Amino acid sequence: MTQTSVEKNTAITRISETIYRVMERENIYQKLDRDELIETFSKLLDKIYPEEINFLDDQELKKGIEGVIVVEVMSHLLDDLTPEEIEIFAAGVAGR
Repeated sequence: MTQTSVEKNTAITRISETIYRVMERENIYQKLDRDELIETFSKLLDKIYPEEINFLDDQELKKGIEGVIVVEVMSHLLDDLTPEEIEIFAAGVAGR
């Protein structure tokens, strides 16, 4: 196994453990798919050096992961709305 793959596996392990802890603590995150989040971070590691993740302390890593999770939650906020509710929401956002 190459050094890069070892570092990537280490980063993914840290990320996975942090995702589990964050999701356990907040009920709003429980609807998200943990495996999908881990896959998202795995793909991100293809674009950056895993060492960048491995050098972060636990608090910095948690903060970054929470940021991504919040964006993921926000992207699903409207999923449960009916077409009429979406129209009302869109009108409210547009300031009508």
